Amino acid sequence: MNKPENTPKQATARRKNGTFAKGHTGNAGGRPGNLANLRAKLTAGSDEVATVVLAAAIAGDMSACRLILERIVPSLKPIAEPVAFDLDDTDLPSTARSILRAIASGTLPSDQGKALLDAVLGMARVVEVAELEQQLIELRGLVEADR
Repeated sequence: MNKPENTPKQATARRKNGTFAKGHTGNAGGRPGNLANLRAKLTAGSDEVATVVLAAAIAGDMSACRLILERIVPSLKPIAEPVAFDLDDTDLPSTARSILRAIASGTLPSDQGKALLDAVLGMARVVEVAELEQQLIELRGLVEADR
């Protein structure tokens, strides 16, 4: 692959701050044209590569085994079991207090409690924005009525 040479024209295509002037690029050679060919060759040889890696794994190569298992069997992610507890949802402060009570009593794990409290905080922000929007509408109505 041919690398573009730095010509005097390219050297002067930069501004004083080091960035390239409009219409000039730092990659005069552009994207390599053989990228599609390279991908096609890799795809064509993938069956042979898979066969070699599988043979190595069968022969006892632990790196090959790990590579195969990482692709076939996804890693397990922790999943929290649902927890039932009394939730007072009359208002947001009551909801937060009931979550904290469940955490303190050991009914609710602290990581799940934190996630729930974060959700309550998000809901508080949504309610706050909705209330501010309503107040803004009322203020606009008052201003227009005074005109």
